[in-house]
Amino acid sequence: MKISRRSVLHISGLAAAALALTGCSAAGSAALGGKLPGLLKGLAKKGETAASSEAASDMAVTPPPEGEPLVPALPEYDADILTGAARSTNSRPVAVMVNNIANSQRQNARPQRGIGSADLLIEAKVEGGITRLCAVFSDADSIPEVGPLRSGRDQFLQLLMPWNILYYHDGESIFCTQFVSVYGYSGLNIGGKNYFKTPIHPIVSHRNNRGRDVAYEHTEFTSGKEICKAASDAGISLYAPSEGTFFHFADYRTDEVNKLKGEPSAKKIAIVHSASYRTSFSYSALSHTYAMQMYNSSKKATENTVDELTGEQLTFENVVVCFADMDAYAGDSHDVQEVQYIKGGDAYLFTRGGVQVGRWEKTYPTNPLKLYTKSGEEMTLNRGKTYFALVDNDELSNFSYQ
Repeated sequence: MKISRRSVLHISGLAAAALALTGCSAAGSAALGGKLPGLLKGLAKKGETAASSEAASDMAVTPPPEGEPLVPALPEYDADILTGAARSTNSRPVAVMVNNIANSQRQNARPQRGIGSADLLIEAKVEGGITRLCAVFSDADSIPEVGPLRSGRDQFLQLLMPWNILYYHDGESIFCTQFVSVYGYSGLNIGGKNYFKTPIHPIVSHRNNRGRDVAYEHTEFTSGKEICKAASDAGISLYAPSEGTFFHFADYRTDEVNKLKGEPSAKKIAIVHSASYRTSFSYSALSHTYAMQMYNSSKKATENTVDELTGEQLTFENVVVCFADMDAYAGDSHDVQEVQYIKGGDAYLFTRGGVQVGRWEKTYPTNPLKLYTKSGEEMTLNRGKTYFALVDNDELSNFSYQ
């Protein structure tokens, strides 16, 4: 297609008008979340239409080969890192370590606060059969009060490092500090320890016993405002546009939906992390989401997992379960768990009421975890929130779905 000079000038004028209307300079278009190019393309298309009647003699259109439809080019893929939706923020994601203990009245962190606002929730065993949660948020400004806050572990850090996510916690295992030190992550690690002379950045938090008779270590909370203050104190930028997404998501540009056609149905999921820590999900065909429950050993009962701030049960568009070789670190590690990421393992993707079985790989601490189908293609998650479980291979026989 040949475009006349008159059309080019017309489109250029529309582009300038678009910048003026948005109050942005060309260099500052990131404030629109990366959407300005799409806006300009839309205006350009209108401009071409308006100019076509007066420039018909200057424009020649070559039709596609016979029988082939004219397919418009898609705009550049620019998705939010955690959800796969069209980009809405250029903020650095923030991961907060959250306590999940529920062993007695005094040793009880549930129901937690703020975890329902997380775009990604990671659960893994840490020591003594106890699991811990890592709540990952797309934007620090959107984080409500969250906690109770807990210490960091390297199995979570290794998932975050490839994406330069701010890791926020109170204290950490010596093995976590070792990863921070070796891979130069101290600049994005808030609340760590100075083992190995690693630089530390203090957290900003507050205490709240929520009117309960609980142990002191289960009373610490933080918030988006406090996290921003701690990042500012440490000189850490919370503006960090990134390329790629945490998982491979269905394409927002085409409204693609992965219905797992041909795969088995799975409306109930039961994950066993240890004898006392079990997580389950029930699928709703109406909302296309999985509602979360956890076993409470102090009450000997399974309860809905709710966010105490809203009272609402946690739901997710995707549930991902990855099995790995896990064992205590050698020596006097107090059962702190080591995950053998280099070996990979079995992976299960639950979405839209179905299940797809494959494998996961993470070939190096600073490489992202990848999910693959049996045929070797990347698994495709649907856009939205994801629960991700890292489970010991020893519990594979206790894992079930139907």
